[in-house]
Amino acid sequence: MTDIKTNVLIVEDEFSIALDIEMRLKKMNYNVVGIANSYKDSLSILLENKIDVALLDINLNSSKSGIDIAEIINDKFDIPILFITAYSDSKTFSQALSVKPMGFITKPFKDEDLNHNIQLAITNFSKRIIDDTKETMQDFTLENNNLFIKDKGIYKKIRLEEIYWAEAMDNYTIIHTKTNKYIVSAFLKDVITKLGSNFLRIHRSHAVALDKISSIEDNLVYIDKTMLIVSQTYKQDLLKRLNIL
Repeated sequence: MTDIKTNVLIVEDEFSIALDIEMRLKKMNYNVVGIANSYKDSLSILLENKIDVALLDINLNSSKSGIDIAEIINDKFDIPILFITAYSDSKTFSQALSVKPMGFITKPFKDEDLNHNIQLAITNFSKRIIDDTKETMQDFTLENNNLFIKDKGIYKKIRLEEIYWAEAMDNYTIIHTKTNKYIVSAFLKDVITKLGSNFLRIHRSHAVALDKISSIEDNLVYIDKTMLIVSQTYKQDLLKRLNIL
Protein backbone atom coordinates (compact mmCIF):
# COMPACT_ATOMS: atom_id res chain seq x y z
CA MET A 1 0.00 0.00 0.00
CA THR A 2 1.04 3.61 -0.42
CA ASP A 3 1.76 6.05 2.41
CA ILE A 4 -1.62 7.69 1.82
CA LYS A 5 -4.08 5.57 3.74
CA THR A 6 -7.59 4.78 2.57
CA ASN A 7 -10.21 6.24 4.91
CA VAL A 8 -12.92 3.76 5.89
CA LEU A 9 -16.28 4.17 7.63
CA ILE A 10 -17.64 1.12 9.46
CA VAL A 11 -21.38 0.89 10.10
CA GLU A 12 -22.08 -2.06 12.40
CA ASP A 13 -24.42 -2.24 15.40
CA GLU A 14 -22.60 -5.11 17.15
CA PHE A 15 -19.71 -3.38 18.88
CA SER A 16 -17.47 -6.44 19.19
CA ILE A 17 -17.78 -7.15 15.46
CA ALA A 18 -17.09 -3.49 14.62
CA LEU A 19 -13.93 -3.52 16.75
CA ASP A 20 -12.78 -6.75 15.11
CA ILE A 21 -13.24 -5.24 11.62
CA GLU A 22 -11.43 -2.08 12.73
CA MET A 23 -8.48 -4.08 14.08
CA ARG A 24 -8.22 -6.13 10.89
CA LEU A 25 -8.37 -3.01 8.71
CA LYS A 26 -5.64 -1.28 10.70
CA LYS A 27 -3.39 -4.32 10.27
CA MET A 28 -3.90 -3.91 6.52
CA ASN A 29 -2.87 -0.23 6.83
CA TYR A 30 -6.33 1.28 6.38
CA ASN A 31 -7.44 4.30 8.39
CA VAL A 32 -10.77 3.77 10.15
CA VAL A 33 -12.33 7.24 10.30
CA GLY A 34 -15.22 6.18 12.49
CA ILE A 35 -17.55 3.45 13.67
CA ALA A 36 -21.31 4.07 13.58
CA ASN A 37 -24.16 1.90 14.77
CA SER A 38 -27.06 3.90 13.34
CA TYR A 39 -28.18 6.12 10.47
CA LYS A 40 -27.76 9.29 12.55
CA ASP A 41 -24.23 8.41 13.69
CA SER A 42 -23.28 7.51 10.12
CA LEU A 43 -24.47 10.86 8.81
CA SER A 44 -22.46 12.77 11.42
CA ILE A 45 -19.25 10.96 10.45
CA LEU A 46 -19.92 11.37 6.72
CA LEU A 47 -20.47 15.12 7.12
CA GLU A 48 -17.24 15.82 8.94
CA ASN A 49 -14.69 13.46 7.41
CA LYS A 50 -13.11 12.55 4.11
CA ILE A 51 -14.17 8.96 3.52
CA ASP A 52 -13.00 6.77 0.65
CA VAL A 53 -15.20 3.72 1.22
CA ALA A 54 -18.08 2.73 3.51
CA LEU A 55 -18.49 -0.77 4.95
CA LEU A 56 -22.15 -1.24 5.86
CA ASP A 57 -23.97 -3.94 7.76
CA ILE A 58 -27.44 -4.29 6.23
CA ASN A 59 -29.50 -5.20 9.30
CA LEU A 60 -29.07 -2.62 12.06
CA ASN A 61 -30.89 -2.50 15.37
CA SER A 62 -32.68 0.75 14.48
CA SER A 63 -35.54 2.09 12.38
CA LYS A 64 -33.23 2.63 9.39
CA SER A 65 -31.10 -0.10 7.84
CA GLY A 66 -27.82 -0.20 6.00
CA ILE A 67 -29.87 0.09 2.80
CA ASP A 68 -31.16 3.48 3.98
CA ILE A 69 -27.62 4.62 4.73
CA ALA A 70 -26.48 3.45 1.29
CA GLU A 71 -29.22 5.52 -0.34
CA ILE A 72 -28.12 8.76 1.34
CA ILE A 73 -24.47 7.98 0.55
CA ASN A 74 -25.32 7.46 -3.13
CA ASP A 75 -27.40 10.62 -3.24
CA LYS A 76 -25.17 13.03 -1.35
CA PHE A 77 -21.66 11.70 -0.82
CA ASP A 78 -20.61 9.72 -3.90
CA ILE A 79 -18.35 7.16 -2.26
CA PRO A 80 -18.22 3.38 -2.87
CA ILE A 81 -20.26 1.09 -0.66
CA LEU A 82 -19.46 -2.44 0.47
CA PHE A 83 -22.05 -4.47 2.34
CA ILE A 84 -20.79 -6.80 5.06
CA THR A 85 -23.58 -9.04 6.33
CA ALA A 86 -24.32 -12.39 7.91
CA TYR A 87 -27.32 -12.78 5.61
CA SER A 88 -26.92 -14.14 2.10
CA ASP A 89 -30.53 -15.01 1.26
CA SER A 90 -31.98 -13.88 -2.06
CA LYS A 91 -34.23 -11.22 -0.48
CA THR A 92 -31.36 -9.52 1.34
CA PHE A 93 -29.16 -9.71 -1.74
CA SER A 94 -31.90 -8.20 -3.94
CA GLN A 95 -32.34 -5.31 -1.49
CA ALA A 96 -28.59 -4.71 -1.54
CA LEU A 97 -28.47 -4.67 -5.35
CA SER A 98 -31.09 -1.92 -5.44
CA VAL A 99 -28.55 0.62 -4.10
CA LYS A 100 -25.72 -0.42 -6.43
CA PRO A 101 -23.00 -1.48 -3.97
CA MET A 102 -19.45 -2.14 -5.12
CA GLY A 103 -19.37 -5.42 -3.21
CA PHE A 104 -21.25 -7.85 -0.97
CA ILE A 105 -19.22 -9.76 1.62
CA THR A 106 -20.77 -12.49 3.73
CA LYS A 107 -19.61 -12.99 7.33
CA PRO A 108 -17.36 -14.62 8.33
CA PHE A 109 -14.76 -13.48 5.84
CA LYS A 110 -10.99 -13.62 5.40
CA ASP A 111 -8.76 -10.55 5.59
CA GLU A 112 -7.64 -11.12 2.00
CA ASP A 113 -11.24 -11.07 0.77
CA LEU A 114 -11.96 -7.82 2.60
CA ASN A 115 -8.78 -6.17 1.33
CA HIS A 116 -9.34 -7.21 -2.27
CA ASN A 117 -12.98 -6.13 -2.21
CA ILE A 118 -12.09 -2.68 -0.88
CA GLN A 119 -9.46 -2.16 -3.56
CA LEU A 120 -11.82 -3.34 -6.30
CA ALA A 121 -14.63 -1.17 -4.96
CA ILE A 122 -12.57 2.01 -5.04
CA THR A 123 -11.15 1.29 -8.51
CA ASN A 124 -14.46 0.29 -10.09
CA PHE A 125 -16.34 3.15 -8.46
CA SER A 126 -13.95 5.72 -9.92
CA LYS A 127 -14.42 4.21 -13.38
CA ARG A 128 -18.20 4.23 -12.99
CA ILE A 129 -18.29 7.89 -11.95
CA ILE A 130 -16.29 8.88 -15.03
CA ASP A 131 -18.50 6.78 -17.33
CA ASP A 132 -21.69 8.23 -15.81
CA THR A 133 -20.69 11.77 -16.71
CA LYS A 134 -20.74 10.80 -20.42
CA GLU A 135 -18.01 13.36 -21.00
CA THR A 136 -14.29 12.91 -21.54
CA MET A 137 -11.82 14.44 -19.11
CA GLN A 138 -11.09 17.93 -20.35
CA ASP A 139 -8.61 20.75 -19.95
CA PHE A 140 -9.88 24.20 -19.11
CA THR A 141 -8.82 27.83 -19.08
CA LEU A 142 -10.47 31.11 -18.08
CA GLU A 143 -10.68 34.36 -20.01
CA ASN A 144 -12.94 37.41 -19.69
CA ASN A 145 -15.42 35.70 -17.34
CA ASN A 146 -15.74 32.76 -19.71
CA LEU A 147 -14.56 29.24 -18.99
CA PHE A 148 -13.10 27.35 -21.96
CA ILE A 149 -13.23 23.57 -21.66
CA LYS A 150 -11.35 21.39 -24.11
CA ASP A 151 -13.59 18.74 -25.63
CA LYS A 152 -12.26 16.48 -28.41
CA GLY A 153 -9.64 19.01 -29.41
CA ILE A 154 -12.05 21.96 -29.45
CA TYR A 155 -12.35 24.57 -26.68
CA LYS A 156 -15.99 25.17 -25.78
CA LYS A 157 -16.98 28.41 -24.10
CA ILE A 158 -19.08 28.34 -20.93
CA ARG A 159 -20.05 31.61 -19.24
CA LEU A 160 -19.30 31.67 -15.52
CA GLU A 161 -22.90 32.65 -14.86
CA GLU A 162 -23.97 29.29 -16.33
CA ILE A 163 -22.09 27.31 -13.67
CA TYR A 164 -24.16 26.19 -10.68
CA TRP A 165 -21.72 24.13 -8.64
CA ALA A 166 -18.50 22.12 -8.79
CA GLU A 167 -17.77 18.70 -7.34
CA ALA A 168 -14.45 17.08 -6.40
CA MET A 169 -13.67 13.61 -7.75
CA ASP A 170 -10.17 12.38 -6.88
CA ASN A 171 -7.76 14.46 -9.00
CA TYR A 172 -10.57 15.86 -11.14
CA THR A 173 -13.47 18.27 -10.77
CA ILE A 174 -16.96 17.94 -12.23
CA ILE A 175 -18.43 21.30 -13.24
CA HIS A 176 -22.23 21.38 -13.24
CA THR A 177 -24.34 23.74 -15.33
CA LYS A 178 -28.13 23.68 -15.53
CA THR A 179 -28.15 21.09 -18.30
CA ASN A 180 -24.63 19.62 -18.58
CA LYS A 181 -21.62 18.52 -16.59
CA TYR A 182 -17.95 18.50 -17.56
CA ILE A 183 -14.88 16.83 -16.08
CA VAL A 184 -11.70 18.89 -15.88
CA SER A 185 -8.32 17.56 -14.82
CA ALA A 186 -7.74 19.86 -11.85
CA PHE A 187 -8.30 19.81 -8.11
CA LEU A 188 -11.42 21.51 -6.78
CA LYS A 189 -9.40 24.13 -4.91
CA ASP A 190 -7.66 25.18 -8.13
CA VAL A 191 -10.96 25.33 -10.02
CA ILE A 192 -12.49 27.54 -7.31
CA THR A 193 -9.55 29.93 -7.59
CA LYS A 194 -10.15 30.34 -11.31
CA LEU A 195 -13.93 30.64 -11.03
CA GLY A 196 -13.71 33.71 -8.83
CA SER A 197 -15.30 35.22 -5.73
CA ASN A 198 -18.88 34.17 -6.51
CA PHE A 199 -17.91 30.53 -5.85
CA LEU A 200 -17.51 29.25 -2.32
CA ARG A 201 -16.50 25.89 -0.95
CA ILE A 202 -19.17 24.53 1.40
CA HIS A 203 -17.89 20.96 1.79
CA ARG A 204 -14.69 19.07 1.11
CA SER A 205 -16.36 17.67 -2.01
CA HIS A 206 -18.14 20.65 -3.53
CA ALA A 207 -18.37 24.41 -4.05
CA VAL A 208 -21.36 26.48 -5.13
CA ALA A 209 -22.13 29.65 -7.03
CA LEU A 210 -23.53 31.91 -4.32
CA ASP A 211 -26.02 33.57 -6.66
CA LYS A 212 -27.50 30.18 -7.58
CA ILE A 213 -28.48 29.26 -4.00
CA SER A 214 -32.26 29.20 -3.71
CA SER A 215 -32.55 28.32 -0.01
CA ILE A 216 -30.65 27.10 3.06
CA GLU A 217 -31.97 24.74 5.70
CA ASP A 218 -29.75 23.74 8.62
CA ASN A 219 -26.73 22.07 7.00
CA LEU A 220 -28.28 21.91 3.54
CA VAL A 221 -28.06 24.24 0.55
CA TYR A 222 -30.54 24.02 -2.29
CA ILE A 223 -29.69 24.94 -5.88
CA ASP A 224 -32.92 24.51 -7.79
CA LYS A 225 -33.82 20.89 -6.96
CA THR A 226 -30.27 19.87 -6.06
CA MET A 227 -29.54 19.49 -2.35
CA LEU A 228 -25.94 19.87 -1.18
CA ILE A 229 -24.56 19.35 2.30
CA VAL A 230 -22.72 22.12 4.14
CA SER A 231 -20.10 20.88 6.58
CA GLN A 232 -19.55 22.71 9.88
CA THR A 233 -16.06 23.67 8.73
CA TYR A 234 -17.44 25.93 6.01
CA LYS A 235 -20.85 26.93 7.40
CA GLN A 236 -19.80 30.14 9.14
CA ASP A 237 -17.97 31.36 6.05
CA LEU A 238 -21.07 30.71 3.96
CA LEU A 239 -23.32 32.64 6.34
CA LYS A 240 -20.93 35.59 6.32
CA ARG A 241 -21.00 35.75 2.53
CA LEU A 242 -24.79 35.81 2.28
CA ASN A 243 -27.04 38.77 2.99
CA ILE A 244 -29.04 37.40 5.92
CA LEU A 245 -31.49 39.63 7.76
